[in-house]
Amino acid sequence: MKSEDVKLIGVVFLVWAVLAIMYATIPMIYMPASIRLWGAGAVMFLILAVVIARAEAAGRRKRASQ
Repeated sequence: MKSEDVKLIGVVFLVWAVLAIMYATIPMIYMPASIRLWGAGAVMFLILAVVIARAEAAGRRKRASQ
């Protein structure tokens, strides 16, 4: 994996998190079901970014030790 993957997944996480916050705080677009959906999506992308970053770091360490 390349570090661009982690950055891109991180940007997607930020977009989902911002949308979840907007749905929760802006009265005009207040949509309780959407808050849960976008929040869950943000958490999923955050977990995915962490997993990819750890796999990338482990791969770099493995290559460096060989």
